Amino acid sequence: MQRRPMWRRLASRARNAAYRMVTPVERIVRWRSGALLPPAHLRVYYYRTLDPAAFTHACERARTELTIHGLRPEHRVLDIGSGIGNLAISLVGYLTGGYDGVEIHAEAVAWCQRAITPGHPHFRFHRADLASRAYNPRGLVPPSAYRFPFPDHSFDFIFLASVFTHMLPDSVEHYLHEISRLLAPDGVCVASYFLLNDETRAGVDSGDSFISFGVQHPSGLCRLHDAAIPEAAVAFEETFVQRIHRQVDLRIRDMRRGNWWTGKADDQDVLAVVPDRK
Repeated sequence: MQRRPMWRRLASRARNAAYRMVTPVERIVRWRSGALLPPAHLRVYYYRTLDPAAFTHACERARTELTIHGLRPEHRVLDIGSGIGNLAISLVGYLTGGYDGVEIHAEAVAWCQRAITPGHPHFRFHRADLASRAYNPRGLVPPSAYRFPFPDHSFDFIFLASVFTHMLPDSVEHYLHEISRLLAPDGVCVASYFLLNDETRAGVDSGDSFISFGVQHPSGLCRLHDAAIPEAAVAFEETFVQRIHRQVDLRIRDMRRGNWWTGKADDQDVLAVVPDRK
């Protein structure tokens, strides 16, 4: 397995240390604020900026993504890849049915458990120690074997924002099996992808894409941004994604195509899928 050059790893550690120094300073400056705002170093890790407005925007965007697909206060929500709580915070004061967030990053989960759950007990956060060369290289469980710790049909809404864009084909297939198991009969799953078809593939090949995908995965089902760290960013063949949904009895109800392949930052393809019980 290829590894990142030593200088890149050292530079990353130095940046992280510098951002951590900002956190206590910001805590002093904002001590009177009652707003739920994650520590500065965690915001940089997830959103690449210290600007609190970026987190606020992420909160608003996550809530809007679910409400336009029919989220109601009484619904039960599963947030896969819950990060530093942007969806959860956006739903505080609105959602009464219950929220569970599952996240790979231990520090993010710990912050959400300390900052959100005590005041809002129906918002719960769970650590999944999943193996990922990009985000958790010492993880114990391969994503392709992870079973979410919830009973069948537990959730009305399942949300995955930029999760499948960091997973390989066998893991995506397994997650979709789990999503099919967990969705209530009238439930909805909203998830984002980088989808490859004739049009988007042309943008990738011409170098216009927001992220380069120059590495063909051996499966032929996706392209990678970085051969050394496959999960860094992944673009899937649209035909593969459609086929897997059919196999696990999920129907694609709506597809909003993003413009990531033209160079627009973070504008991913978003699928809303529902159970297709036969």
